[in-house]
Amino acid sequence: MVSIHVEPTSRCTLCCPRCERTVFIDKFGKKNFSIGDVDIDALENFIDTRCDDIILCGNVGDPIYHREFLKLVKMCTLKCQRIIITTNGSYKSRKWWRTLNNVLRTSDEIQFSIDGLPENFTKYRVNADWDSIQVGIEECVAGPATTIWKYIPFSFNEHDIAQTRELSQSLGIDKFRIYPSDRWLIDDPLRPSESQYTGRRDDLQQQYKKESTKDFEINPECSDDKSHYIGADGYYAPCCYSKNYEFYYKNSWWKNRDKHKITTTKLSEQIRYFNEFYSTIHTERYDYCVFNCGKC
Repeated sequence: MVSIHVEPTSRCTLCCPRCERTVFIDKFGKKNFSIGDVDIDALENFIDTRCDDIILCGNVGDPIYHREFLKLVKMCTLKCQRIIITTNGSYKSRKWWRTLNNVLRTSDEIQFSIDGLPENFTKYRVNADWDSIQVGIEECVAGPATTIWKYIPFSFNEHDIAQTRELSQSLGIDKFRIYPSDRWLIDDPLRPSESQYTGRRDDLQQQYKKESTKDFEINPECSDDKSHYIGADGYYAPCCYSKNYEFYYKNSWWKNRDKHKITTTKLSEQIRYFNEFYSTIHTERYDYCVFNCGKC
């Protein structure tokens, strides 16, 4: 069986400075940014094989802002063994969270992306709202799904990890997980000082940005068949990295996008396209593969 990563929506209430969404809007302007939700009926028809996991996250949106998110989750329960939701959790009501709990199962997970303590996490999660996040946490820890506090270390919060872990435990969160980022600019002021918190691809990506070199070995993360990606625009891609705007609008997944529409194809058909793509990774050395899955 396989896993798929679904971007339910391109909507988000936040302006995280290293998010692809924020960078795109800053570079091209809001009028060039497409807002939309994945079509639930089309997605249901597209998924024609049983999945291990359906990950509801994405590159540019927060999944809970899909206009029919609860309906989407309910449909996904029929298609997979486990749903993983990654969200900041801001601005939803207690009633909304309770309704979500009625849909989720004990096999499912909710990951709250909160990078720091209530008094400083908005230095990255710009526009987030702690009070409403806490409401979501209170309801979810009482629900059936496993709850995760997802923490990215930055220069402003790398020394708050122990205190934040204690806070997560006091709120009843099941697991506290550190997720080092590698989205750093050259000489990035947000970069943590501890190298253990800069992400395993950081050295390669910094070198790539400075030299634009392709002289790296590729160790593809998609080798486990768990990276199949569906964007909010309704198109399939082999992984979220290939859908990043810096690469997507230049590659064949975009140029041949009519072959990858979820409204007219099936997951099993896209897996065949994926297998053809995977067999050429080391010979074609696609930019997005080198940048995201290369090794120095």
